Amino acid sequence: MTWRHLNFFQHHCLITAQVPRTNCEEHGVCRINVSWARAGSKSTLLFEQALLMLSREMPVKACAEYIGVADKRIWPVIKHYVSRVLQEMNLSELKAIGLDETASKRGHNYVTVFIDMDRTDKPVLFATLGKGKQTVKDFRAFLEDHQGKADNFLKVICDMSKAFLAATQEELPNANVTIDWFHLVSSGFMLSNCSPRH
Repeated sequence: MTWRHLNFFQHHCLITAQVPRTNCEEHGVCRINVSWARAGSKSTLLFEQALLMLSREMPVKACAEYIGVADKRIWPVIKHYVSRVLQEMNLSELKAIGLDETASKRGHNYVTVFIDMDRTDKPVLFATLGKGKQTVKDFRAFLEDHQGKADNFLKVICDMSKAFLAATQEELPNANVTIDWFHLVSSGFMLSNCSPRH
């Protein structure tokens, strides 16, 4: 079997090894798991680690071009580790979130992103297609699937969208809502509605 490994200078590096296997009457032919790669992967663990680190910093297509692989080889790695983290995610202590929508492409294809406001690194907890009330309902369902409780929420930070404000009141009734500073300033609210004393 052959696995893609980290580049050796500018050259692609492959590890090839004969992997012992057994022929079991009950399970058929089974290979042992090797220590340098996860089961079923065509890449070493170190190569997958490099893919994940780079894909956090740049688009997957750019990551693929930099390393010299097709992007379709990177997506299964990302999906595997993201799925594993999601299965283990416990949101029982979550009490404060920030949410905002962003355009995923040119035009009107939106994604709404939810982040943990109590952590210094502000990790993304949940992202869903669309914007408005349904996204907050989807987040609550995700929250409850991961041991979280809507009644625990103390703080939500979002923009001035009426849909977000209404959905937050319905889905996270105990949370105090704060309009984030960026949207206040960009709308001119701070200058037009506040006196210098405020």
